[in-house]
Formats: sequence, structure tokens, C-alpha cells
Amino acid sequence: MKIRAKHYLAGAHLLMFSSLTVAADFVCEDNIDTATQNSEHSQVLWQQTLTYLEGVKEILTKNQGCEVGPLAVTETNNGSNNIARDCTADYQDVQKVIKHVNAVLDNPDAAKACFDTQKNYDEFPLYTANEQLKTTYEVAKWLDRPTLTDFYNKKSGDLKEAGLSLAHDFWPIVTQSHMPDYLDTDITANALPELWAAVGWLPFYADAEKAHNERFRGGYSYAEVMGPWGLLRIKSIDGESVGAELGMTIQIQDTFYPYHFHHPQEFYLPLTAPACGVENRFFAAHADSALFEHSSEDNSFIIDADKDTDLPAWFIPKSPNGNNFTYFERNTIHAFEAAKSCDQGSSGIVSVWGRTTARDNVQTTQVCEVVEQQGGERNAEPHSRYRCTPTQWEY
Repeated sequence: MKIRAKHYLAGAHLLMFSSLTVAADFVCEDNIDTATQNSEHSQVLWQQTLTYLEGVKEILTKNQGCEVGPLAVTETNNGSNNIARDCTADYQDVQKVIKHVNAVLDNPDAAKACFDTQKNYDEFPLYTANEQLKTTYEVAKWLDRPTLTDFYNKKSGDLKEAGLSLAHDFWPIVTQSHMPDYLDTDITANALPELWAAVGWLPFYADAEKAHNERFRGGYSYAEVMGPWGLLRIKSIDGESVGAELGMTIQIQDTFYPYHFHHPQEFYLPLTAPACGVENRFFAAHADSALFEHSSEDNSFIIDADKDTDLPAWFIPKSPNGNNFTYFERNTIHAFEAAKSCDQGSSGIVSVWGRTTARDNVQTTQVCEVVEQQGGERNAEPHSRYRCTPTQWEY
């Protein structure tokens, strides 16, 4: 399961990570709306998108424990109670993302042909968190997207309550963000408020019962800046397919994103520090890990963690200046816990997020199934019992 594709060529680092102003041929997605590209508000959004991409490039390339780029956590427990780390800028998929981001930054005028504010986007609904953001930020007002407040007001129960909390507390949570100390480019909501307010947010799990807990389903959302479904939609550069899918995520406190996996490789950089030091935690392990009970009859396995002994060794804290960059290989089982905060304020996990192969195989996130309920309730906790059946992807 531990399939790694490393090292393009000898000296590839110089080619991939140096900013070389070379003309590039961009092929855009077919559904780019060019009508709003030259408006004043579009220009503001475009400039903040470019700054965001500058920040992502720095995240992936600035030396932090490696010859190039950050030393990433790839497993929080490698089966021997050790954290596994690797220099992921050596991976071909990461190198390709950096190469394509460089091409955009070196050729912004040409790349802008693939930029769509998504003001008239009709593939699926995209949201601004609440009306207050449209009052405060001109681009969000101009785009006039529907709000998460309106979306969740039509729901019920814990799902509605959590969704309305996310919508109401969205800005107080995302503006708690800060970059890790070693990075210079600030791409948080504090530095790029128009982008964070106006980018289309998607309540991804709101209608997905497979994600189990209603509070998590209402309390999670993500946005895509660059990628097949984002603001900047580039199909290929110089004939090479663009797999970069780059954006941001928010998960409110007192939620658990259950164990899940998917084909595309993925990375996260957390931007929020836990108020109490320990409530934002995550887990990652390869699908063939000794932590799991593997079936001899099929490809499935059971996750069954003891609350008192296993979980402290499985989950580790995440914050901008601790375990600050993570990279998940294909079929890596991972989960995120945003426990209830010790203070009375709004809190959660906010991250820069990316996938590197957004055009390969099936992109759907597979959530592991809860196979045993505690007290008869359909709740997915870190210590619940799950069955995962990884897909045998085509490589």
C-alpha cells in the first residue's frame, strides 16, 4: 500500500522550484464564464487568488526539515507507536503541483483566461457563509451567492444547529488563523479577506448520511480556489494534465470527521491553534497498518481503538507551529477531531488544503462504516468500531 513516486530527475528541484518566466500554453475547462473576468471586483478576487497561490508555493517548497520543502507527517502512528514523516517535495505528484502553480504565477495574464468568479456558476450551488459578510466585503456582495445560513435553516435537528453555528461563527473562526512562523506569505482570512469571504463554500457532507454524525455533517465546509471545480479551472498546461486542487477547509468545535480515505493524495496545513492546547487532533495510517484488524477473506479491515490506551497513541495535536504539515498517500486512513473548546468562544480547525491528482480515478471520499453502535446510537466516535474497504485503484 505504501506506493511512493519520488524524484523526477537529478536536478529536478532546481527546475521545479525556481521561478522561471517561461511562456506556457493554458487550456481551460469548457465552462469558464468570461463575462465577468475584467470587472473591478473580479480583479480584486484574481489578485488575492494569485497571493494565495504564492502562499501555497511557499508551503510546498520552503525548507522546513528537508532539503526542499516541509517534513510532512505521513502517519501519526506507523504501527510501532512512532510518527512517520517524509520529505514530500520529492514526490512526483507534489512536484507537478508546484510546477503548475509556478506556471500560473509566471504567466498570470495568460492563466487568467481560466479564471471564473463563479458568479453565474450552475454546476452545483456555492455559498457565502452569511449575509454579514456580503455587507462587509464588496466582492462577496457583488457575487451575491446564497448563504449557508439560508441553506441550513431548511434543515432540522443537530444538522441544522451545527450548520447555523458554522454560518454564524464562520468569520470569528477563520480570522483566528495564522501562518506557521517559518512562512512569510500570509494567506489567511486576515490577509485575504475578500477571497475567504467570496470564494464558493460547499457544505460537502450536509446531505451525506454516510458521514454519520449530524453535528459533523453540518459543521464542516470546504472551498476550492484552483482546481476542476474552483475559481481557477485549468485543464492542462503545455499539454500536461493539471491535477492540482487547492483550497481551504473549516470544521467547527465538538465534531469528529470519521475515518476515511480516497484515491487522490492530499495535504493539509493547519492555520488555527487550539485554545486549550490539545483539542485539535488528527490520525493517519496506511491501509495496511498493523493498527487494524485485517480480514483474510476480503480487502476490508476493522478499526477498533481502545479509548484509553490506543487513541492517545494514534491521534496527535495539529496547529500552525506543531505537526504543521501533513501529506496523505492514496488509501491513507485519516480522521480529524475538533473537540469541544475549554473556553466560551468560537473555535475549530481551519486549514489550507490540497489534492494533487484531482483528475485520476474516482475522487469520491470513502467514509468507513460504523459496524457496531454504542447504546444503539448512530454516532461515529474515534473509539467506535469501523469497517473500511479500500478500493484497489488503477495507478
